[in-house]
Amino acid sequence: MKNISLLLVLAVLVAACGKNSSDALSEKRAELSEKQTELADLKNAITELEKEIEAMDTLARDNSIPVMALDIKRKEFKNPFQVQGLVESNQNVLVSPEVPANVVRIHVREGQRVHKGQVIASLDGSIAGSQISELENALSLAKINYDKQKRLWDKKIGSEMQYLNAKNQYENLKKSLATANAQLGKYTLRSPINGTVDAIMANAGELVGGMTSGPVARIVNLQDIKIKANVSESYVGLINKGQDVEVYFPSLDLRMNEKVSAVSNVIDVNNRTFVTYVKPHSNLNKLKPNLLALITAYDYVQEDAISIPTKLVRNDGKDDFVFVIKTKGEKKIVEKRIIKIAKQFPSETVVESGLNEGDQLITEGVNSVIAGDEVKLIAG
Repeated sequence: MKNISLLLVLAVLVAACGKNSSDALSEKRAELSEKQTELADLKNAITELEKEIEAMDTLARDNSIPVMALDIKRKEFKNPFQVQGLVESNQNVLVSPEVPANVVRIHVREGQRVHKGQVIASLDGSIAGSQISELENALSLAKINYDKQKRLWDKKIGSEMQYLNAKNQYENLKKSLATANAQLGKYTLRSPINGTVDAIMANAGELVGGMTSGPVARIVNLQDIKIKANVSESYVGLINKGQDVEVYFPSLDLRMNEKVSAVSNVIDVNNRTFVTYVKPHSNLNKLKPNLLALITAYDYVQEDAISIPTKLVRNDGKDDFVFVIKTKGEKKIVEKRIIKIAKQFPSETVVESGLNEGDQLITEGVNSVIAGDEVKLIAG
């Protein structure tokens, strides 16, 4: 009886253990299934995120070609050409003596404003002064003799020859004295114009006016200056009086907008150029004779134009074309665009038709693409 009871207890315990094990397994299986479902949802979410990222990040596409592009805009187009000129002054004079002499005194200084006729320097005219004194004394005696002979001749006393000789001597001495006074005036150097003393070229005591000596001073009127440029005959008709130009002085880093004041009508047979003048109206105090000036003019102007770099224009043997970017959905595709050229220059080309404002013109990487290629834009 006891054995039977023991067996019953054991059976109950075994049954209980079997039930607990089955419940745990079911729970694990349920948990696994739940996790697998979560994993599948996570993978789907990751896949969707990867697609979204790929759509947004064009750099992530390995099959797209990196390029740079220019947004087409309409604007004023000017094609420049440049010529060199030099600043000149219509009143740029050297004050030099007509006779050799030593400088006694310089009456002005560099940078000083002077007026026409103002004394610039005094030269040693002592010899001329002595000659004048001698002539004055001789003239005084000649006048006394002439007056005496005239009185006698008026009374019919003496010979006519004596009277004429006295008169001739007197008049010749007067002329000689006038000449000597004029000669003495050459020893005082005066400014021939209104202007500014640009340079003093001699010192007191120096000999000037000789074969080996130079001028005493330079006087310049900076209010009367102009820019002279020799322009190639290839620009005949492209630069005219009244035309707007830009003048740049490299030494001063100064830019000015001026107008052409004159254009010569003759072409120099030696260098095949014609002369063009520009008269500045501002910054005159900064400009100096012989200062280099670069004059920029324009041989073609269009107010509302589409212009592109000439190096981007291609030709297939029949038509001129460029490569632009065409957006198709999420992709950017290269499109071959036929264009009509209005005017072409070495650096820029004016397009008459084929491009519109807002088009994206491929500028960098253009040699690596053909029509239909997928591209990605990169920053410059």
